[in-house]
Amino acid sequence: MVSLPGIDLKKASKQFSSKFATGSSVTKNTQGLEEIIVQGDVSGEVLEMIEGGVGVLKGIPADNIEVIEEKKKKGD
Repeated sequence: MVSLPGIDLKKASKQFSSKFATGSSVTKNTQGLEEIIVQGDVSGEVLEMIEGGVGVLKGIPADNIEVIEEKKKKGD
């Protein structure tokens, strides 16, 4: 998720961590923009939560949401 004006990414990250009982953090991507990384297989639920505008996530346009699923092999 790319940083958006008016959205506190750290608060949103905490909201994801609390809701899904998983790790979530704000990091910089390769373009130098902040994004939220959520661990675990909860991408569908995260998307629903964003689209529903829950908590600090109100007002995020659907065009600004990008779900990137990275699956790692065992042993990586």
